[in-house]
Amino acid sequence: MTATNDPQQQLEEMIAAQKLLEEQIKQQREVARQAALESIKRLYESHAFEYKDVKDFIKSTPARKTTPRKTATRKKRST
Repeated sequence: MTATNDPQQQLEEMIAAQKLLEEQIKQQREVARQAALESIKRLYESHAFEYKDVKDFIKSTPARKTTPRKTATRKKRST
């Protein structure tokens, strides 16, 4: 991008670059997903895991419960 371009031209170029990056991000996510699936398959085979084992492990992780915030009680206005 050169300084001689008008702002509208720069905006169009940036939008085009953003769309290209979004597409690359989608492709990279799919590559990472496939790699993760391959790792999972390899671990299943090497450790003789069953689907139930993994599902039980995921379920057993305790969820963090947040304590509700204490809110001040509203005072009624006397009119």
